[in-house]
Amino acid sequence: MLKSVQNLDSMLSREAAFLVNNMLLLAIAFVTLWGTVYPLISRLTNDEEITVARPFYDQVNGPLMLGLIFLMGIGPLIPWRKAGMATLRRTLLPPAVAGLATVAVLAILGLHKEYALLAFGLASFVTGGILMEWYRGTRSRHRSSGENYATAFLRLIAANRPRYGGYIVHLSVVMVTLGIVGTSFFSTQRDVVLSPGESAVVEDYELVFLGTLATPKSNRTEFESTVQVFRDGDLLDTIRTKRAFYPSFNMASTNAAIRSTPVEDLYIVPSENLPDGSVGFRILVNPLIWWMWVAGPVMVLGTVIALWPQKIRAPAPVPSPRRFASGPRPSAA
Repeated sequence: MLKSVQNLDSMLSREAAFLVNNMLLLAIAFVTLWGTVYPLISRLTNDEEITVARPFYDQVNGPLMLGLIFLMGIGPLIPWRKAGMATLRRTLLPPAVAGLATVAVLAILGLHKEYALLAFGLASFVTGGILMEWYRGTRSRHRSSGENYATAFLRLIAANRPRYGGYIVHLSVVMVTLGIVGTSFFSTQRDVVLSPGESAVVEDYELVFLGTLATPKSNRTEFESTVQVFRDGDLLDTIRTKRAFYPSFNMASTNAAIRSTPVEDLYIVPSENLPDGSVGFRILVNPLIWWMWVAGPVMVLGTVIALWPQKIRAPAPVPSPRRFASGPRPSAA
């Protein structure tokens, strides 16, 4: 009764890629659900609550997500029904070369973490495939209509919004992948206590603490600490952290200082103001997290483009057959 009226012609087809993609999404959802409810199940069955922490999701959902990204790269590039080997070589070889080249370059530069290398390679593979599709479509419009490349690119997207809007969404997923890999494998955290004039070195940064300005308020005392950020002896920025202490509630609130770049984000969080003027700081360096924040607007943009309604052209009117007046029809000469 639930059997499809159509059969899957080949596993090397876009239908098969979508099918496996949906299965992976279902598996990720199930693993996440199981990890969420397992503490409740363990409490009911064994009278002992066993929590599921991040390592479980990393070990199970991590490989599933990598497979999902791989399918996200090949799905839009292969044809429906069945793909021949010549078609696969033409469509998949350029992005595959880009992915392998990325892995090779990163390995030469000293990156030897397998999961990180694989994730960066897949991200390059997906990005290369999208850029290749955009380039081929833009070049085709440029040659056929004589439009300049910018106009041809914009009209290419407008002509098939669901397809190219989906590509933009895929790019946002690649950005999220970069942020996850950067923070999961390469982030640094360090706690330091600095007096005015002292410095601390974290990764490539030298942080010099200049001092704290205390400002009493009606219900709190605000502390503003100034920190200079150096790299290789050059001053990059002067940033300020804020911490407010509420004596009535014996609690504090903090505002971290953030220096954000596409390469990495530097967070300086004040944790404690000591009586002698020194301050405890928690310093975090999160590589590539900037791309995760940018991914949100990019995903929204791609979704809007994909869902934006397109004008449906009215069919051309069909001319009615000629009718002759009653009487004898004209004879052929």
